[in-house]
Amino acid sequence: MTNPELEVKVAALESRLAGASRERDKLRHERDEYRKLYELASIELERFRRHIFGRKAEQVDPAQTQLAFTAVVEALGGLERLSEPSTDAQPPSEQPAGEKLPERNKSKQKERKATPHGRQSLPEHLPVHEIELLPLEAKGEGAASLVRIGEEVSETLEWRPAGYVRVRVVRPKFATRGKPEQGVRVEPAPEAPIPRCMAGPGLVAHVLVSKYADSLPLHRQEKIHERQGVPLARSTLCNWVSASCGLLRYIVDAMSVDAKSAHCIAMDATGVLVQAKEKCRRGYFWVLVADRDHVLFRFTPRHTQDGPREFLRGYKGYVLADAHNVYELLYRTEEVTEVGCWAHCRRGFFKALSSDKERALAALGFIGKLYAIDAETKDLPPARRTEERRRLATPVLETFRIWLDVQGLVALPKSPVGQAIGYARNQWAPLTRFLDDGRLRLDNNGSELELRRQAVGRKNWLFVGSDEGAEWNTIAVSLIASCELHGIEPWAYLRDVLILLPEWPRDRVLELSPKHWKQTLEKTDARQRLDSSIWSRVSSTSPSS
Repeated sequence: MTNPELEVKVAALESRLAGASRERDKLRHERDEYRKLYELASIELERFRRHIFGRKAEQVDPAQTQLAFTAVVEALGGLERLSEPSTDAQPPSEQPAGEKLPERNKSKQKERKATPHGRQSLPEHLPVHEIELLPLEAKGEGAASLVRIGEEVSETLEWRPAGYVRVRVVRPKFATRGKPEQGVRVEPAPEAPIPRCMAGPGLVAHVLVSKYADSLPLHRQEKIHERQGVPLARSTLCNWVSASCGLLRYIVDAMSVDAKSAHCIAMDATGVLVQAKEKCRRGYFWVLVADRDHVLFRFTPRHTQDGPREFLRGYKGYVLADAHNVYELLYRTEEVTEVGCWAHCRRGFFKALSSDKERALAALGFIGKLYAIDAETKDLPPARRTEERRRLATPVLETFRIWLDVQGLVALPKSPVGQAIGYARNQWAPLTRFLDDGRLRLDNNGSELELRRQAVGRKNWLFVGSDEGAEWNTIAVSLIASCELHGIEPWAYLRDVLILLPEWPRDRVLELSPKHWKQTLEKTDARQRLDSSIWSRVSSTSPSS
């Protein structure tokens, strides 16, 4: 074989070898991509399994967390690093006299609660229906020879249908004998909370509480009333809800203005279906928790940045929320300070447990340390709590930040743990804002718990009938949630407020909010108005307190 022929064959073989190498690299790349897809699918499958069959609580075995956390801290400089006081904090030796911190590193033994035995005692305020059972000997002729020496008493809790009552208002007419020119004297008709409405304030309050606190849609209430012998059309109930919420709006509007003086407002949102002709469209419920003063709900047809900015226009203070981009315009245009949520940060690492357990447990250990410090200092005054939080949490945060920066270089950005690390690093400034003020919470769980009212109700009524119906929802739920925040029974509160509102001065309407309700009832003006109302005489239950 001549040299030219050999060179041609060699060139052909090299070309085939290069093509095979390219094909191998292509297949290897496809294999790696399919492996990534398989891992992501496995992670999603595990997540769905846990969501459907597992516990919803994001709990981790503390022993596993401690092992991973301890290994990371020792690698970064030892456990003593986390106990060193920061340079800008007051050392423990300079604590003011009389103030004691909870002892750290000392296991707290939970006090064992005494478990009551026997039957539960029944509430004393319930009406008693007494039934006396006599033996046959005590009923006959021999009863005279028997002496009663005692009795055996047992109590049973029974239920009977709730009672409706027809309130008949009689207004006698009087005329002066022999003087017809003086006309007829008659007491003016009492002003009802809803003009020309057949329902009294107690029944209207019952409908509102059943719908918005107990999640009973109006079509179910219609059937309940019919079973109890009082047919009430759904359209009638809807008119009552509309009219009462139009009256209660005055209180909620006053609460919204007062909420803008709060120190911190926590926010969150959830979706809701709104009924439409062809198919339901999507709207959004928002919740705003203003300190321990008010719980306010809002509705918007879209999940945009205009909603939060409009809710808090003119507010100056802290806003505690997740890292959603709907709040970006609020932070840019209003004088508010963003506070991050450690629960959202923790959730990312919790979801990464199935794919990268070691790193996830280490991160959960750092975050758990912050919550432990927060619990240790919760009983201190705000100023002192700020100092102690800063002293105890700063070393933990510094070590955690070093760990995040190191792991951010090696973790895959699109992996669950990589996304969790990226979230923590991007939100570091808002997440560490709690060091600036002891009154700030570490997480946004409070507003999420309040938002569960809508999530639970959504499983019952499925959708709201219109944007106007969603507005009624926000008014009623704002008052009911604020009542529970202040320990007020919502039905009695709504009944009394509906009695007072028609003639109550509009410039004092904030006094009727749950925040001020207990103080308002102590005032002579409000108590006299309630006592003089005929509606207060109807119910056997005393006015709310």
